[in-house]
Amino acid sequence: MPPLTRVPPKVANFLRGTQHLFRHRHHLIFCWTLVLILVYQDKATLAGLARFGPKYICEWHLRRFLYAGYWCWRVLLYRLVDAVIAVLPPPEDGVVYLIGDGTYKDKTAKKHPLVKKGRLTSYGPYLWGLQIVVLMLHWGPYRIPVDMAVVRPKGHPPHPSPNALFRQMLRRFQPPGWAQRVIVLADAEFPSKETLKLIQERNFFFVMSLARTWKFDDGHALKDLVTHIRKDRFRKTWFIDSQARRRVYWAFLKTTRLRHLGDVTVVLSKKRRNSGPKNTKILVTNLPDVNCRTLIALYARRWNVELLIKELKGVTGLGQAQVTKEPRRVERSVALSLMAYLMLLRFRHTDIPTQGAWSAFTLKRNFIWEIMQQQIEHAWKLRLKKHLSYSKVA
Repeated sequence: MPPLTRVPPKVANFLRGTQHLFRHRHHLIFCWTLVLILVYQDKATLAGLARFGPKYICEWHLRRFLYAGYWCWRVLLYRLVDAVIAVLPPPEDGVVYLIGDGTYKDKTAKKHPLVKKGRLTSYGPYLWGLQIVVLMLHWGPYRIPVDMAVVRPKGHPPHPSPNALFRQMLRRFQPPGWAQRVIVLADAEFPSKETLKLIQERNFFFVMSLARTWKFDDGHALKDLVTHIRKDRFRKTWFIDSQARRRVYWAFLKTTRLRHLGDVTVVLSKKRRNSGPKNTKILVTNLPDVNCRTLIALYARRWNVELLIKELKGVTGLGQAQVTKEPRRVERSVALSLMAYLMLLRFRHTDIPTQGAWSAFTLKRNFIWEIMQQQIEHAWKLRLKKHLSYSKVA
């Protein structure tokens, strides 16, 4: 693919409102960075991105832009989120889903300031990489990253846990004006007393997977319910997922009262009737008048954040920039991947079907095709203009 020589006009017009947030030529570098992230075909390092750009944009330009500490990436991210939400059709029922999850990006540099090492579980693999927490807004077929945080390793003075970072993102989140109900979805890593209390204070609803150590008001743990319940108490239920596939589960519903939570609905779910307690998932919600099928279908929407993380790593090169020595530089490099993904949604949202599966890899291919067509037309216009000028002189 030939290198680009100018910023695409629609990208320049779209990002023109953020020019006052930068100094010197940093706004031009910001526009080029987002474009280069979306057109790269290999590992998205700064040196690799610079090869796709014009000659006056070198690797040290991109590096100095990341090193500049005056610009706030969160302000830019929120502006792009608002721009994407403004062009997408809202859901008819006004329900949006706020999904949080964490991921790891492997690293090889030993001097990386935010690299973490260890195991997630006692029997899990040894990890050496960057831990990132992502918050996603979802409704219909759309997956919109609205916030992110990089988990700092032990030894750094600000060392909040992933759960604490998740609460900070929940406090900063502002739902769209048309949203009538917000439902928070998360796996068993994020539910805690403080997190669930914050969700209730913000008048949000939650559908989460709980750990077995949570207790009822009478002092008995959820582990006792999962262990001693008979298998004939489970009932078969099913639902149709977003890819039009039939999902079958065996579930048991119980309306009860949990300590520190109050009145909730607990559902024990497993894929096979004869599965043991270890293969049983505990789902809890504060939604009123909910049944097993609805609750399991809502929790299954959490899979969309896994698709988002896969697309962020494969489409925009999440965490691939080789930035070291300062944690804020790493956070900016990760945030730029989310901004590029949002800009891709903003320009190619018409390619997303209203029903069925879609992929950001297809959106990226269409975006590259459009950009390269504009680049070829621009190059031919310059060559024609130069030829006409030579003809007049002759």
